[in-house]
Amino acid sequence: MRKLLIAAIFALLVGVVIFFLNDSRDDSVSTDIFSLPISLTDGRETALGNFVSETGRPLIVNFWATWCAPCLEELPMFESSNQRFKDEIDFLGINVSDSPTKAKEMIAATEISYLTGSDPEGNFLVELGVVGLPATVFISRQGELVDLHIGQISSTDLDMKISWIR
Repeated sequence: MRKLLIAAIFALLVGVVIFFLNDSRDDSVSTDIFSLPISLTDGRETALGNFVSETGRPLIVNFWATWCAPCLEELPMFESSNQRFKDEIDFLGINVSDSPTKAKEMIAATEISYLTGSDPEGNFLVELGVVGLPATVFISRQGELVDLHIGQISSTDLDMKISWIR
């Protein structure tokens, strides 16, 4: 009986430690991504934090790659939403791991008009703790990470999350 009580207390302590470690990691993630550099396809260099503070508008960042079928399925939906909300919300597509030429060819083929950039090493995904694509980040006009959607997003979910940051 005593061994069972000790094991239960030990398990509880381990759970508490894991909870607090995970909670502190989440806080550091939300600030680190705002300072990582972004190479925009128009030749500019910036960071998410600068982008949001310059425009004063909410920002939706979609991470994608040409080899990711769900990513390619999402691109027209993001373009459509960009056209609907272009006066209220900024959209940014960040290509992960493709060559600049390959990414630009796909951007042209899908007629993406919103701003795009690249993260060839996947630094944003590492900081966010994301291991797959697509991934979409929703940032408020105050520069706060509101939501991280991992995997393909539906138009219904995209519209709902847009309403959260508008």
